[in-house]
Amino acid sequence: MYIEKVQAGEESQYAIKKDRTEVGRFILSEQGNGVKRLRNLQVDGDVSKTGILYVFELIQQYIQKENIQEIQVKSHSKELDTLLLHQRFELKDGKEQLWTYRVNC
Repeated sequence: MYIEKVQAGEESQYAIKKDRTEVGRFILSEQGNGVKRLRNLQVDGDVSKTGILYVFELIQQYIQKENIQEIQVKSHSKELDTLLLHQRFELKDGKEQLWTYRVNC
């Protein structure tokens, strides 16, 4: 799988592709100071739970390559909390359920 930028801007849109076929999409919205917020992550229904972990690893590798210092994710479930914790995200705001991942450059 790989990531392809579909649209640039304040809310850049990306496609997740496998063998040139789109299997998902997401948005990285600008938050300032090298910080982006991951929003609207969608993957095809046939992507496994292991596949979701791989998608997050792909996104983390991509932001490092693009020199993005930090991404933020708002969690909406305990399952996502567990996944984010596993992927080395840190809970920044418990009330807002805002998680962050900082790239170690």
